[in-house]
Parts: sequence; C-alpha cells; structure tokens
Amino acid sequence: GEGHGLALYSCEAIVLRVRELGEADRLVTLLSPEEGKVAAVARGARRATASLAASVQVFTHLRLVLWRGRTLDGIRLAEVVDAHRDLMADLGLMTAASYCCELAEAFATERQEAGTAFTHLAEALAGLERQGRDGRVAELLRWFDLHLLSDAGYAPALAACAVCGAPIAEPEGRLAFSAQEGGLVCPGCAGTTSQPLWLSTNAVRALRHLAEVDLARAERVRVGPRTMREMDRALMAQIQGILQRPLKTRALLDSLS
Repeated sequence: GEGHGLALYSCEAIVLRVRELGEADRLVTLLSPEEGKVAAVARGARRATASLAASVQVFTHLRLVLWRGRTLDGIRLAEVVDAHRDLMADLGLMTAASYCCELAEAFATERQEAGTAFTHLAEALAGLERQGRDGRVAELLRWFDLHLLSDAGYAPALAACAVCGAPIAEPEGRLAFSAQEGGLVCPGCAGTTSQPLWLSTNAVRALRHLAEVDLARAERVRVGPRTMREMDRALMAQIQGILQRPLKTRALLDSLS
C-alpha cells in the first residue's frame, strides 16, 4: 500500500490548513509538538468512503500515524482527540480560530519541536469554544498573540525599555511602544524611535497581565474597546514587522469585529 516500507512515525497534531490536491487528495498543514510544522498528504481523503476525510479537518486535534516521504509525508491513520466542531458553526469563531492557526503556522518551523506553541494553540481553540461568539474573544486572541510571540523568542519588552533596558515602572500617562524595537520604550528613548505607537496606562497594564497569566485567568480579563484597539495595533505592528507580510485572516477578523 501507500508508504509501504517507509519509516512510520506517530505524533499528535492540530490541523492548521487543508487544501485540495488533485481529484481526491488533501494537502494538510499540521502543527505537532514533536515535529513542528508538517506538510502531509491525506490520500483519498475526499472520497465519500474515506474515514480520513471525517478526521482531517481544519482545527482538529488528532493522533496520527504518518509515513515519511521525500518531500511530503503521508497520513496513514488519524484518530480524533478533539474535533472543535463548534468553531466551524459560527463565522466569528471560525475566523478567530483561523487567525490563531495562521499565526501558529507563520511562526512554526518545519521539523523543529514546537511543544509550547502547540499547547498554546490547543488552549486557544478550546478557549474560543468555551467563550462562544459573545464571549471574550478579543482578550483571548491578544493572550494568544503575546504567548505565541514569546514561544517564538519575540516576547515584547513590557517591563523595561526595549532600547536602553531601563526598568519601566507603573506607567504615568501614555507610553511609547516600538514595533521595530519590540516593546515599550522609556520617555528618554521615545524620541529616537521611528513611528512609536502610544499606549494608555490601561493598555500597558492589560498587556502585562495577559503576558503573565495562563488562559483560565486570561478568560476573566475584560478590556474596553478603545484599550483593546491600542493593544491590538501594537501587537499586530510587531507581528507584521517580524513576518514582513500581512496575515490573510486579519482583514476578515477586522471586518467582523
């Protein structure tokens, strides 16, 4: 059969993206704690008879057996751990979940262990389902931004100046945030940074809190819309500065919020 005699391996993974490939196959992008980002083929996944088709859906948390191919791996078996079906039932939740997956894919590296990013993605998808469409979706997404940046080694500087390293205590009034420098900038350095974004005391406090807490505590945070826009703008500027390209899901997310 397919992959006969090839090295098999098993892993957990979340399906980040699914694309049609030819008549019956699907090309799947996975995030696995052990393997990092994996591109794999689900053969015949679109044939009505195939049980793989039911399993290999976007957002789904799977246990997999794959075979290693030269360019693409192949999915031999897929067992559903959590299908996250509720995320597909609502456009707002689906878009928020798609944003999380797109961000995870953008920061993940092929064949490079991604344990913490995987855990944070699994938690975010479960959290979105718990919150539902009228819940604290924006707070949850900002928590995910901060933790994914940190997982990738880009945690924004929030306690000290990103330029000179001087500690920034409780902010008095507005503080400058530099996407290029990767964090808050003290008043002394603010003049030297290009295009600083200005954050209110509330936005700085909320960013610091969300960066430190686990998801259960993040889900109790409530941020007003103006503060949320400030936080979102700062984090998005940093993320896009690192990735050097826009995220496809952002425009849809913005149009829905």
